[in-house]
Amino acid sequence: MSQTPPINKSVDYKTVSETLYDAVIVGSGVAGSIVAKELSEQGHRVLVLEAGPDQDMTVAGFNEYVKNFHGSVDKDNNAPFPRNPNAPSPRSPDIEKLVPGQVGTSGYFVQRGPLALDSAYTRVAGGATTHFQATTLRMLPEDFKLRSHFGQGLDWPISYEDMMPYYRQAEFELGVSADVEEQRYAGLHFEPDYVYPMHKIPISYLDKAVAKGIDGSKIEIGSETLNLKVHSIPQGRNGIPNPKYDNGKGFAPVGAVSRHQAELGGRCQGNANCTPICPVQAKYDGRKTLNKALQTGSVDFLAQAVASQVQIDPGNGRVTGVQVKVYHDPNSPEHETAEVRGKLFVLAANAVENARLMLSSGLRSTSGLMGKNLMDHPYLLAWGLMPEVAGTMRGPLGTSGIEEFRSGAFRRKQSGFRIDIHNEGWGWATGSPFTDLVDIVDNKNKFGHSLRQQLIDRISRQLLLAFTCELPADPSNQVSIDP
Repeated sequence: MSQTPPINKSVDYKTVSETLYDAVIVGSGVAGSIVAKELSEQGHRVLVLEAGPDQDMTVAGFNEYVKNFHGSVDKDNNAPFPRNPNAPSPRSPDIEKLVPGQVGTSGYFVQRGPLALDSAYTRVAGGATTHFQATTLRMLPEDFKLRSHFGQGLDWPISYEDMMPYYRQAEFELGVSADVEEQRYAGLHFEPDYVYPMHKIPISYLDKAVAKGIDGSKIEIGSETLNLKVHSIPQGRNGIPNPKYDNGKGFAPVGAVSRHQAELGGRCQGNANCTPICPVQAKYDGRKTLNKALQTGSVDFLAQAVASQVQIDPGNGRVTGVQVKVYHDPNSPEHETAEVRGKLFVLAANAVENARLMLSSGLRSTSGLMGKNLMDHPYLLAWGLMPEVAGTMRGPLGTSGIEEFRSGAFRRKQSGFRIDIHNEGWGWATGSPFTDLVDIVDNKNKFGHSLRQQLIDRISRQLLLAFTCELPADPSNQVSIDP
């Protein structure tokens, strides 16, 4: 892993407004960063707009985020990132009941439906990859033909085979750690001799304990009998590089996010707080790809620049520019407005922010579907205590799962799902270990040695299963904007 020279800080917005770019990209998450990298490597002049602050691209800034997370009472996905009134992000603590049967929020992402989408995205450099769990599963071949196989939804115009070379590219860019042989289920297949860039992350002691009771079990669902097995999960985090990758050339992991210091991202150390932040930067996030793009010298990065309107030539309907509001202090509403121009424009914010920007710019689609069919991966949680100490809190959040429920004829009548075995205990479900401590002290009156032993016994046996459920497209799941 070679050290790279420092890169200049975010460019001045006045310089940006005087330049005609080959491409202007709104958003520096995984999509925007990859587009910037690919275009800049071909010699194109690119501008990346980011609503979040510039500190995201320094080691000192990253360490400040880790400190924020450690000091935050609410350990939600956006706990590391200070609230930014100029570029707000939805947060779980903001969700509240409005009236019986409805939910809403006191924050930026107001919800009016009967069920809360307790999900979040982050408006910082790197986007939601800064807090994602780094699970990097491929879609199943049958997922591309839902209508043909199950009479649900629509078939994709492409197949799994069409996507295979792009999966390889993505797995290279993210530096995926996995074992091909453990991923051969439900029709998943790979090119001869293909290996992932890095060896799989070792499964946790908890995974092994669960596997003792799960492997070989048979479950009937519909008219089918499924044989269950605990599988390791492909992960976008630094493990041990596979020397067999790329026909024996091997794989060099990407270093940490830094434009000013040559500090390398570490190998996974098993910290159980990958969501929302890996303290050693072992986990992939979009800033690593953005850093590659910036190294080309063909990319300008304008931080604290909120895209407010896409401007259209009424004569030909072509995009002529993007209006941005540039703020200098995250805690002040004062800002300056500029227009950025380019030959090509890429909106790479996210499903919500792209729709918000297009709707607020008057870009309503002829189909009437702008902002509709919002999809996520909703979770159902189940939790219990293992019969003996099982090493909970050791390892990254999820190293194994049960995948057999992703595939089968039962998908004609119900959604497919998969089960993550979580290594961090009941934190997500109940607020453990804080809630355990309160219960043991206040309700069981334990202290000293007895308190320590009870905490070890309770927390080290905790098992959390997260059922990730398939969500079909539904036009009633939509993004709209406040007038």
